[in-house]
Amino acid sequence: MIVANSSPLITLGRLNKLDVLEVLFGKIYIPNAVHRETVLETTIETQKEAISKSINANVIIVIEPTLEHIFKRKLHPGEKSVLNLAIEKEADGIIIDDKKARMEAKEIGLRSSLLYTTDILKGAEKRGLITSYLEVMEQLKKMNIYLPK
Repeated sequence: MIVANSSPLITLGRLNKLDVLEVLFGKIYIPNAVHRETVLETTIETQKEAISKSINANVIIVIEPTLEHIFKRKLHPGEKSVLNLAIEKEADGIIIDDKKARMEAKEIGLRSSLLYTTDILKGAEKRGLITSYLEVMEQLKKMNIYLPK
């Protein structure tokens, strides 16, 4: 099971490349807070439509964690929910770019693999799902999306 935070959905949604997640992982799970941020509260129609389409196709599954772990760091509601869902469901991996959330996951002993959105893009290039990681990074820069490498 893979749990994703907002940044990979925003990035791949704006690129119209959410199919990369399906090819690489099958299904992706997100908490309601991430759905709210990436679909319900966005004004970016391409992103909203792409993510909604993946939800309707059951590629992205929206699920609310019942666990409410107390974290040391001040985290965004989406990041808290992602970590709670990963703990509760014993996720195999988490796609998350936020440094504080990644540090928190490591400190609480979460055994899930931590992946950056850039890891997903590099994997997509290796599988031939995108032509060039560097070209995609340039495209994102033009969209004012900056990802940790």
